[in-house]
Amino acid sequence: MKNNRILLAGVLSPVLLLALPGTLQAGGSDMEPVFTRYARIYQAPTVDLRAEYFRDKPMEEMRDFDGYGVTLDITYPINAMSQIELLAPLYTRGDGVYDNPGELGNGLNLDVEGNGGVREFPSIIYERRFPWLEDRLGANVAWFAGAGMRTAILEAEYKGTEIDRFNHTGHNFQFGLKVDDDIRDGDITLLGNLRYVMFRDSDDINTSGSGSASFEVLYATGAVMFNTYGRVTPVLEAILEYDFENYTAFSLAPELLYSVSDNWDVKLAAPFRLTSDGQKYAAELELTYRF
Repeated sequence: MKNNRILLAGVLSPVLLLALPGTLQAGGSDMEPVFTRYARIYQAPTVDLRAEYFRDKPMEEMRDFDGYGVTLDITYPINAMSQIELLAPLYTRGDGVYDNPGELGNGLNLDVEGNGGVREFPSIIYERRFPWLEDRLGANVAWFAGAGMRTAILEAEYKGTEIDRFNHTGHNFQFGLKVDDDIRDGDITLLGNLRYVMFRDSDDINTSGSGSASFEVLYATGAVMFNTYGRVTPVLEAILEYDFENYTAFSLAPELLYSVSDNWDVKLAAPFRLTSDGQKYAAELELTYRF
């Protein structure tokens, strides 16, 4: 636990440092990284469609879980101060070894499929800027809060026979902070997000594998965007997941963002873990359209 706290502090420190005073600007690209979102309010309704291939994604009753998932994210600006985000995990498919001692099928390689995510629930999230804090820090700052609910299941089958159902109950609540700032006359953009998610009455998705249906996870991300290469924007992101028990996953994600037009972006990311916890690596493709 002590080592986890040291790692948590070490990761959060550079993320929070993104909030140091700078020059408040509305400039920079409309593009944003795959995992870390702007604190500034969007200028137009925006749709993000993400496809992820993952390797060894943590699942409470399954190990060596490999597969892919698709998620839809819609953000609608209400005014210059606030916006609404709708998150919809659309589909997950993969396979792994069933790890549920004492149950039928334990140790078998199962196929998993369903119209949902692993620890992502369909959610509605409200976000609002902090004008007084922006004036003090000289950076864009926003808070957000939201709630989600499981609406579909992931069926686990062996040769066409259902063995178990994952993620078939539960809801979550989340809140957090976002910070972003352009520095060096807009050549570099810094972003940081903190998101605290409370899972309640969940099933089979506890990160620590303790069997508890209620648990919390802190997600912290930080990103550096290099905006001086025309339509191509290189990005480096750091990603932390911490569950206050015995799960700490830290990953780095090099990325390339490509602006096809003023409305279309194509993003590629390759996160890989630096800790024993968390998925080994992934490949992310995100398509963004601004209306």
